[in-house]
Amino acid sequence: MNFLKEANKIKTELMKIRRHLHQYPELSNQEYKTSAYIAALLKKWGYKVKTKVGGTGVIGLLEPPSAIRRPRTGCVAIRADMDALPIQEATKKSFSSQSKGIMHACGHDGNMTCALGAAKLLAQRQKELTRPVKIIFQPAEEISNGAERMIKAGALKDPTVEMIIGMHVYTLLPAGKIGLKYGQMMANVDEFTLTITGEGGHGAAPHKGIDAIAVSAEVVTALQQVVSRQSDPTDPVVLTIGTINGGTQYNILADKVVMNGTVRTLNDQTHQEMPKKIEKVVRGITAAFGARYQLEYQVLGIALINDDRIVDTIKKSAAKILGINNILTINRASMGGEDFASYLQKVPGAFFYLGVGNKAKGITHPWHHACFDLDEEALPVGAAVLAQSVWDWHTNV
Repeated sequence: MNFLKEANKIKTELMKIRRHLHQYPELSNQEYKTSAYIAALLKKWGYKVKTKVGGTGVIGLLEPPSAIRRPRTGCVAIRADMDALPIQEATKKSFSSQSKGIMHACGHDGNMTCALGAAKLLAQRQKELTRPVKIIFQPAEEISNGAERMIKAGALKDPTVEMIIGMHVYTLLPAGKIGLKYGQMMANVDEFTLTITGEGGHGAAPHKGIDAIAVSAEVVTALQQVVSRQSDPTDPVVLTIGTINGGTQYNILADKVVMNGTVRTLNDQTHQEMPKKIEKVVRGITAAFGARYQLEYQVLGIALINDDRIVDTIKKSAAKILGINNILTINRASMGGEDFASYLQKVPGAFFYLGVGNKAKGITHPWHHACFDLDEEALPVGAAVLAQSVWDWHTNV
């Protein structure tokens, strides 16, 4: 069975699906139209569909004919994420986002399209299936809480999922290539909100107040030294301040500044130590200037660690239809995060990259960029690798 040949036959349909999803992006936990669109396609192809799973999630279940059905175990799942980002698109494509200030700048439109493509390919072979297949469409990946809600809502049960795979489009790989990483693939993801409180006053008499902006500037600079001077340089750590807000007018001392940031780590011990290191720095600086602080710190997502057996399955399946030269091994983990990791805590599985970059077409922008795009020629490849991996797992287990 070669699903790539079948996927190429529906390439035009996949492009149409992707462009529709791209035109109508929705933010985390607001994926109502996206869910309805996906549910309609799955029903059309013969899936039993559950909606409003974990909020706006959708699950399609494809069961084998009763004549050859085995007990309701051994289910394989494919997962795709649905949410977009609060970014104004700048690609100027004919199918650019119609939602002001919202864009699929991370490529979730591509992820969904490949999962839907795999769903259709597998539905065409339903009579040959011996085990059920689930296609899970998850909300809120971008804010790292959709996976947990889907799991709590029973996404991995009835029937029980024994293996799960996911993929993500990636412009740093050439279109049509597959990127595989054994073991740890992505980082722990933390978020913090830091409030610095000073004392207002006239900008011409700063000595009579406590300038929260000046204190915050010292904090921002010092926090970078937690990474460069308090962490092992061979142990990757990222600390980024993403937003900072304070002040009301040019000649008034800001009495409060609120900043929001993220911490990414690979090592579990470092992950546990970072909140204490951050607070120690903040405490010292604010005390020195007579300011006060409040630090709120939370773990958003755990490290994504692939099951090597499942990576091998994907590799063999992809090589079967693409050739081994189109399978690339990734040697270093990413500092990005992905809440697919939550599923991997419950069942064996693996995550892989689908190359969608194309320098000749100018498709090189990274995730979360206003000009992010993907080479649609890769869509059949993603759909085929997902379908082939599910098929091969079924036939070999």
